[in-house]
Amino acid sequence: MKFTIVVAAYNVAEYLEECVDSLADQNFPNSEYEVVIVDDGSTDGQTSELCDELSSKHEVVRTIHQENGGLSSARNAGIKESKGNYLLFVDGDDFWSNKNFLEKLSSNIEKYCSDVVIFPYEKYYSKSETIEIKFDKVQVYGKIDTNISNIVSTGLFTAPAWNKCVKKSLFENGLDFPVGLLSEDCLYCADVLKNIESYSVLNEMCYMYRQNRLGSITNIVKEKNVHDILKSIHLGLIDYEKYNKDIQIGLEVYFSISYISILPYVNQYLSNPEIKRLLFKYRYLLKYSRMLTNKEFKLTGLISQMLGLKVSTKLFAYLLKFYKKYRG
Repeated sequence: MKFTIVVAAYNVAEYLEECVDSLADQNFPNSEYEVVIVDDGSTDGQTSELCDELSSKHEVVRTIHQENGGLSSARNAGIKESKGNYLLFVDGDDFWSNKNFLEKLSSNIEKYCSDVVIFPYEKYYSKSETIEIKFDKVQVYGKIDTNISNIVSTGLFTAPAWNKCVKKSLFENGLDFPVGLLSEDCLYCADVLKNIESYSVLNEMCYMYRQNRLGSITNIVKEKNVHDILKSIHLGLIDYEKYNKDIQIGLEVYFSISYISILPYVNQYLSNPEIKRLLFKYRYLLKYSRMLTNKEFKLTGLISQMLGLKVSTKLFAYLLKFYKKYRG
């Protein structure tokens, strides 16, 4: 079997059928892929039952029920039960929009034999409002040791797990999702970078990343989010000296984006001593701001370098509050 698509599902009854139907409706042989839904102890009284209904509805779908353990635990359970040689991950409130995606993904793998395939996605607000996150003028294949800084600084390789197809052998050699952390994709994708030799790009739109879902943890930046991103940076850089210089720099550039992303939110949590310690310990990552092509991250990083963290984090907090107030 070529592909396993792992769907983590927790209290997503409103969206799960659209998600799973889109995955089961691929123009690809049923014998060559499977959809594994992991019901992560849903408590809404609907999701668990719907998972079983969808397993009965579609030949390629099966369900695992487990006690609630969080997103990483659900994905790891799906990995453990997977039969495919390549793994993809889909959140239960998102969906695919391209029926030919697996066919094109399979062709990409046959051509490049890469360890990971990266693909673009769309931010989905409604049927009439989507924003494409495109890859423009990218190298479609490369070796990681000579290209890592370029693919992270240009935004080709970013933190989401769901816009990547990863060879299963990497998981058999120890790759997994970190349990107990929010924003788990930050550390997971860094571990992917450490374990792959090559990458390829499938410049094909398919993944629809749902925005503004009520109750979605991705829409809320809490103290634990900020702490866990800083902790992910810390854990991800503990062993980086064992890699060659190019990989070291690439990892630091990668984590500089995560570091910069929390700066508008961190001021309110500086009373937490661990957040404050890690924030100042890794402020040297700001030196990579100039390398980033994302204008927002670059500007945020450069301002923080010029003004210092104490002043800049207060400034960002004020600007964020102003923005939220006048956005309505």
